[in-house]
Amino acid sequence: MIGLLRKDLYMTWAYCRSFVVILGVFLGVGLVNGENSFFVIYPMIIGMMLPVSIISYDERFKWHIACDALPCSRAQAVSSKYILTLLLVGLIFALTMLIQGIRLSRAGDLAQLWELPGMLLPVGLVGPAVLLPVIFRLGVEKGRIFYYVLVGLVAASAVIFSSGQLPEIPAVQVQLPGLALVLGSLVLFALSWGLSIVLYQRREL
Repeated sequence: MIGLLRKDLYMTWAYCRSFVVILGVFLGVGLVNGENSFFVIYPMIIGMMLPVSIISYDERFKWHIACDALPCSRAQAVSSKYILTLLLVGLIFALTMLIQGIRLSRAGDLAQLWELPGMLLPVGLVGPAVLLPVIFRLGVEKGRIFYYVLVGLVAASAVIFSSGQLPEIPAVQVQLPGLALVLGSLVLFALSWGLSIVLYQRREL
């Protein structure tokens, strides 16, 4: 499992550096123009896309076939992608919270920071939770249309909600709904993890 995860991390760094540049740009713009929620949410959309990109490279290099000959199970191969997703989402979440914390502290409105987890984490977790089972069952090529539709829907939602400023809602009013959204996203992610294992074990490579 550790070896699979290290391979995924290496491939992320080797083949997805352009995403890192885009991520840095959006985090920087979010520091200057964080009132526009699109620049706050989009880094999470990038994190949602990266694991699928790694799976795409795996299939291009026929790694998923070679992996079947290694002393690791398909469940471990699936789990490495879900752990990679959690690592990426966690890293981007931490960076976004840091950037927005700096911005809001300068504006003297740090209480708004507590609105962000209920907005960011569902974007980072629900997207992969819906998409990865389809990818593991059909493969990236067959699941590509579903992938583009999902990314488009998430991006469109970010644009719609970014038409104005972040809502100025007292933190005490958003903590419980935000917590419910985060917990629900985690439950959905866990269910997706198990479903992907079952579907990938049944897939003919």
